[in-house]
Amino acid sequence: MRIRDWDRNLKVRLFAEAMMNITFWMFFPFLTIYFAEEFGKNKAGLLLVFSQVFSVMANFTGGYCADRFGRKRMMVLSTIVCTMLGLILARWSREITSIFSFFEKQTLKSSKNFL
Repeated sequence: MRIRDWDRNLKVRLFAEAMMNITFWMFFPFLTIYFAEEFGKNKAGLLLVFSQVFSVMANFTGGYCADRFGRKRMMVLSTIVCTMLGLILARWSREITSIFSFFEKQTLKSSKNFL
C-alpha cells in the first residue's frame, strides 16, 4: 500500500504525531541535563524513569479504553484533553516557581496517552 492510497485522516494524524515526537525529542536531552543540574543525578533519573513508566501504563490503559469505547472516540478525546492540558501548561508557565511543578505539569500533559 502506497502513502497516496492512505486515508487523509491517517496522513494528518501521522504527520502531526511525527512533528510532536520530533519536537519532544529535540528538547528532551536538554531537559534531562537541566533536571540533573537542578535536582541531582539520582533524583532526576528517578523522575525521568517515573515519567516513562507512567507513559507505558497510560498506553496500556489507553489501548484498553480504545478497545472498549472505540478508537476514534478515544483519539478525539485524547486530542481535546492534550490541547486543554497544553493550554493550562502555557497559562501556568508564567507562574511556575519550581522546576518540580513544571515536571509535574509536563507529566500530566503526557498523560494524553491514557486517553
